[in-house]
Amino acid sequence: MQNIIFDFGKVLVEFDPHRLYDPVFGGDWEKAEWFHHNITTPDFYDRIDRGDDFAQCIRDMQALHPEYAKEIALYDTNYHDMVGDAKPGMMELLTELKEQGYGLYGLTNWSYKVYAVMERLPIFRLLDGSVISSEEHLIKPDVRIYQRVLEKFHLQPSDCIFVDDKQKNVDAA
Repeated sequence: MQNIIFDFGKVLVEFDPHRLYDPVFGGDWEKAEWFHHNITTPDFYDRIDRGDDFAQCIRDMQALHPEYAKEIALYDTNYHDMVGDAKPGMMELLTELKEQGYGLYGLTNWSYKVYAVMERLPIFRLLDGSVISSEEHLIKPDVRIYQRVLEKFHLQPSDCIFVDDKQKNVDAA
């Protein structure tokens, strides 16, 4: 193995919608959890991660749930509040791996808003390259997005491992 391909959210960096929505719901974790699972559903995430028009996705969700229009709008305007710093120990680990000569790459299901995160956090400067789902109009676990990483960076599958927080993505890789 010569290359390690990392997911971003919950692997390289902290990502938690509760960071944004707990304060919105007065610190009530259960209300924020309900909102996260019933309003900002996996279908919503899939659309924005696939690169569908972000503003249209917000408007569609607001039309479905007008009683939460204000809270849904925060997903756009305060998106950065969901993303924390690098996961504890990851900056040191990637630095050590880089020094040992490993190729370090990223593959993430994320909207175009990932670029603001990547600019803010130094851990992303350690990557040799990345593939962002919204640019490819593909999302994990679609096998084509893994093939895209290999093609883009001229990598051989047998020389790579993939690290993700979701088993279905690891299995597909």
